[in-house]
Amino acid sequence: MSKATAPRPYSWLLVLISVLPIIMLTIGAMALRYIETRMIATAGETLALSAAEVSDKLDRFLIERHADVLMMARVFSVQSSNRVFQSAYVAELKTAYPDYLWIGATNELGQIVVATDPSTLGRDYSAQPWFQAARSGQGVHMGDVEPFAVMGGPDAIAVTASITGPRGEFLGVVTTRVGISGLEHIMTGTLRSFRQREGFWGALEYQFLSEKGLAFIDSDLDHKGHVNLKRLGLPSALASEESLSNYVEEEHLRRHVPVITGYARTSALGVFKNLQWTVLMRMDRRDVLAPIREVLWNLGLAGGALVIPTFGLLVWTVTRVRREYRHAQQERAIAMEAEASLRESEAQTRRIVEMALDGFIGMDAAGVITEWNVQAEQIFGWPRQEAIGRRLSTTIIPAQYREAHERGLRHYFATGEGPILNRRIEITGCHRGGHEIPIELAISPALGQGGIYTFSAFVRDISKRKLAEEQSRSHQEELQRLNEALDKRVQVRTEELAAVNESLVAEVTERMQTEASLKSSQEALQKLALQLLRVQEDERRRISRDLHDDINQRLALLAMDIEAVEQRLGFLSEDLSQEVRAIQDRVVELSDVVRHLAYQLHPSILDDLGLPIALQRLVDEFTARSRIQGSFGHKDIPSTIPQEVAACLYRVAQESLSNVARHAAASRVDVELTRSRSGLTVTIRDNGVGFDSEQPGYGPHGLGLLGMKERVALVQGDLQVSSAVGKGTTVQVVVVVPEGVS
Repeated sequence: MSKATAPRPYSWLLVLISVLPIIMLTIGAMALRYIETRMIATAGETLALSAAEVSDKLDRFLIERHADVLMMARVFSVQSSNRVFQSAYVAELKTAYPDYLWIGATNELGQIVVATDPSTLGRDYSAQPWFQAARSGQGVHMGDVEPFAVMGGPDAIAVTASITGPRGEFLGVVTTRVGISGLEHIMTGTLRSFRQREGFWGALEYQFLSEKGLAFIDSDLDHKGHVNLKRLGLPSALASEESLSNYVEEEHLRRHVPVITGYARTSALGVFKNLQWTVLMRMDRRDVLAPIREVLWNLGLAGGALVIPTFGLLVWTVTRVRREYRHAQQERAIAMEAEASLRESEAQTRRIVEMALDGFIGMDAAGVITEWNVQAEQIFGWPRQEAIGRRLSTTIIPAQYREAHERGLRHYFATGEGPILNRRIEITGCHRGGHEIPIELAISPALGQGGIYTFSAFVRDISKRKLAEEQSRSHQEELQRLNEALDKRVQVRTEELAAVNESLVAEVTERMQTEASLKSSQEALQKLALQLLRVQEDERRRISRDLHDDINQRLALLAMDIEAVEQRLGFLSEDLSQEVRAIQDRVVELSDVVRHLAYQLHPSILDDLGLPIALQRLVDEFTARSRIQGSFGHKDIPSTIPQEVAACLYRVAQESLSNVARHAAASRVDVELTRSRSGLTVTIRDNGVGFDSEQPGYGPHGLGLLGMKERVALVQGDLQVSSAVGKGTTVQVVVVVPEGVS
C-alpha cells in the first residue's frame, strides 16, 4: 500500500475535535437557553410574589380601615347625641393614625355634624354615593381612589359605615378619607426588602392600578394617573382580570423594550368585593439576562476551550441553584414577616376591642375563652390572664344553666340554629366571687378558615337598672298603701257622721212623740240640725285640710322622689326613663284627684277669699266639667258674711248646679248673688226641660229640694222654686243677714 493511500491514524480525532466543539456549543446554547428561561421564570415568579406580598399588605391595610370605621360607627351609635365626645374621638383617632386625611360624621339627612376639618361642618353630602349606600343598609362602603377636594385634591379612599340607634334606626354615617401615602409606604417598604436580597439586579418599576385600570400610584411620577393601562391593552393589566397573581413578558409602553411584569390583584379576604386593585412590578428583560450574557461573553473569549468552560458552566449552575435556594430562604423570611404583620394587625384589633364600652368575650368551638377585655374583667371579676383558656360555662354561667349552655352549643353545631344568637337577651351571669349578676348579652357566631366556628359576645351589666326597677316597684306599693289608708280614713269619718246623724234622728223622733212640748222640741231640733251642719262643715273642713296638707303633700314628695330617680336613670335607658315618667304622671293625677276631693268636701276658697269668689270658681268648674255655659254675677255684697250663711248659700248653689247637670238637659245656667235690705239673695236660673212645680213633693226632684229647704231654714232663710215643663227652672234663696254686718 502506498503512502498516499494509507489511512491516517486518528483521523476520527479531527472529526471528534471538530464535532465536539459543535456538540459542546450546541449543548451550551441549549443550556444557556434553558437557564435564560429559568432566570426569566424565577424573576417573574419573584416579581409576582413581591406583587402578591404588596397586595396582601394592601388587603390588610384596607381591612384595618374597614374595622376602624365599623368601630367608629359602633362608638357613635352608643354616643349618638354627645357631639363633644364624638369630636374628641375623631380628632384623637386622626392623630393616632396619620393615614387618615379626614374623618367626619353626618346626621340622618346627610349633613356633616362632626369632622376633623371644621370647615366641612354643615355640608350636605346626602346625594353622594357613599351616603346613599350606607343609608340603604349595604354595610361598609369602600370607594375607589379619587381626588378629595376638601384637602386640596389629593387622591384618597372613602370608607363609610352607617350609624344605627338601639332599635336599629338610621342615625347617619361615619366616613373617612384615607390618603394613598400609606399605600406608597407599603410599596416602598417592600421595595427596600426586595433590594436587600442577594442577587438583585437592575432597576425596578411599579404601578398601582384601580379597578378601571387607572394608574393612581406610579414609580414614574410624570405619568401618574394620566393613563389607563387596561384601555391601552397592556397584557399584564388585562391578565390581572383572569388570575390573582402571575407574571407576563411584554413590551414597555413608553420605552418599547421587552420587560418582565409580575402582577397581583387585591382580594380583601372576602370582606369587600367591590374594590379590586392591581399591583404591577416590572423589570427589563435585559437586566434579568445580564448575568447569563456575561457568561456567554466569557465563553466567547475562551474560544475553543472545552473543559474549563464546561466546568465553569457546572460551577456557575450550582452557584445559581444555591442562589435560588437563598432566594427561597429569603422568601420564607418574607412570609414570616407577613405573619408577624398579621399578628400586629390582630393586636391592633384587640386594642380596638379593649376600647369598647361593653364587655367583649371571644370563644372557640370547644367553648374555651379566647378573648377577654377590660370591661369583662370589671363585670365578672376575672383578670384576662386567668380567664383566657378557661371554659366559658364554668367561668361566667351559673351552675343551673351550664348543661343547657352545652346542649345549645351542640345543637348549633348540628343544625346551625341557636335561639339566643344574633339578638340581645337578659340573663343571669356568675361573678368570680360566686354571686349572680343580671347581664344583657348579645352573641354572634362567625365561620373562620377551615370551617371552624368562633363566637363573639358583648356583655353589659344591668344591675343598676334592675335596682332602679325594684325601687320603682317599692314606690308603687307605698302609693297603694297610702291609697288604702286614705279610703279607710274616709270610711271611718263617714261612719262617724252616719252615727251622729242616726243619734240625732232618734232624738228628734223621741221629742216629737211628746205633743205637749212640740214647739220646744222643734226649736231644739232646729238648733241641733244647725249644730249638725256646723259640725259637718267643721268635719268636712278638717278632712279637707288633712287631705290637702297631709296626703297631698306626701303624694307631692313621692312625685319628687320619682323624678329624682328618673334623672339618675335617664342616661342608662330611655325605655326605663319613660316607665318611671309614667309612674310620676299617675302620682300627679292621683294628687289632682285628692285635691279635687278635698275641694268638694270643703272649698278653702270660701274661708280664704269669700263667697263671691267661691261661687265664681264653682260656676267656672261646673262649666268646664259639664260643658253647660254658665255665668255668675254679684252686686253690693258685704265684705263679711257669717260662716253659716256663706256655707248655706254655697251648698244650695252647688246642689242646684248638680241638679241642672243631672236632670235639666240645659244649655245655659245663670247664677246671681245680690244684696237687699233684708239680707242676701242667690238666684240659679237654667233654660232646661223644667218640671211641674205644682206636683206634690216635686216628683223625682223632691228629696234634693227638701234638703236645700231644710238647710236654708236653719239660717233663717227662705227657698223658692219655680219651674214648668219646657220652660226651665229658677231656684231663689233669700237669707237674712244679722244686723251689724256691713
